[in-house]
Amino acid sequence: MYTWTCISFKGHYPVGSAAVVTAEDIETAVLYLEKGLANLGLEQKIKPEDLIPLPTQHRHVRILVDGEY
Repeated sequence: MYTWTCISFKGHYPVGSAAVVTAEDIETAVLYLEKGLANLGLEQKIKPEDLIPLPTQHRHVRILVDGEY
């Protein structure tokens, strides 16, 4: 399994939106994210390049949204 983060999708409000997706491959991750967003009433297309790989083989921190405008 692989993990990606995404901060480029449109959320409910004009502030930062962020998601974490774990899947077998990036194509499946895109499908899962699109389905998850659609379930929230946020239907949209996600491009594979919008997903940023998150290393999981070692300690790592990625701040997804820090409130900065």
